[in-house]
Amino acid sequence: MSEEISFTQEQVDQMKQEWVEQELNPIVLERDELLQFKPKDLTEDEKAIQTKQKELFDKEVSLEVKAAGLEKFADFFVVESTEQLAEKIEKFQAVLQEYKVENSYVPTDHKQTNPYDKFEQEKNTKGMIGTKLANLFK
Repeated sequence: MSEEISFTQEQVDQMKQEWVEQELNPIVLERDELLQFKPKDLTEDEKAIQTKQKELFDKEVSLEVKAAGLEKFADFFVVESTEQLAEKIEKFQAVLQEYKVENSYVPTDHKQTNPYDKFEQEKNTKGMIGTKLANLFK
C-alpha cells in the first residue's frame, strides 16, 4: 500500500521558491542577455530611408560601371562601398586588357613586302623593272 504524503502550504511555497531560483531564474537571465543582441526593429520611415539609400548606391554603382565602359559586366560588380567598386573596376580592366592582348591577332608568317614583291605578285613586269631601276639611282 502506498502511503500518502502531505505538505503544508508553507512547504509547498518554499519548494516553489527554490524551483524558481534554481531553474527558472537562470533561464530568464540568459534570455535577457540574449535580447540585448537582438537587432532593433525599424520604423517604416527608417525602412523607407534604407531602401532609398540602397537605390541611390545601386544607381551610383551603375553610373561608375557605365563610365568605365563595363556596363555589360555590371552584374558582376557586387560591392559595399565606392572604394571597393573602384578597386574591382581597376582589377577587371587589367584582366580585360590582358585578355585582349592574349587573344589579339598575331600573324605567324608575316614578312616585309616591298614594292618589287607587290608588282611580282601582280605579274606587273613594268613595275618590277621600274622598282629595280629606281633602286639603282638612290
